[in-house]
Amino acid sequence: MGYQDKNDAGPSVLRFEARLFQHPQTAKAGSKVLLTVPKRVAGRFPSDGATKVEGVMNGQPFRAVLEPDPSGGHWLHVNKAMRNGAGADVGDTVQLAILGPEPEPTLSEDFRIALTASHDAETLWKDLTLLGRLDWVRWIESARKPETRVRRIGRAVEQLSSGDRRACCVNVYEFMLDRIREDEQARSLEANTLK
Repeated sequence: MGYQDKNDAGPSVLRFEARLFQHPQTAKAGSKVLLTVPKRVAGRFPSDGATKVEGVMNGQPFRAVLEPDPSGGHWLHVNKAMRNGAGADVGDTVQLAILGPEPEPTLSEDFRIALTASHDAETLWKDLTLLGRLDWVRWIESARKPETRVRRIGRAVEQLSSGDRRACCVNVYEFMLDRIREDEQARSLEANTLK
């Protein structure tokens, strides 16, 4: 039916720890802080160019850019807000959980019909990034009541038709945090079952 089917476990949650460091070329300026993403995690994402990822660092949600480093691996940019939220700085080791890559969202029938009824909305939809499309679908699918879902579909088509690339009211971290909590609960249950 929708993007997040009840039988669908959702994107994988990739967990690792890493140490924050200054980019070698900006160490004197103190501007660019990075962490190296382990190959087992980085290998799950496209290797050509930068990719936005979302997750938590020391429990604090973030969206950041994962980009190839000179050694063939990947770096994650860690801005000041991320460091402050995580209570970490250069030299500290942080715990991360990020969502694995997600495929193109499958549109529910009601949203697909509404979207294709508006040429402008459909045209902009095709021009959005994958993350942008995921945000719209997550917002629609998170509606708890049928009437809320209908309103959100109408609003999405209206906003897309007028050129808005992002949903105005979507909590971009809600889906990601729910998925990470589900993964933690599953891990805890599995650990208790193995005892």
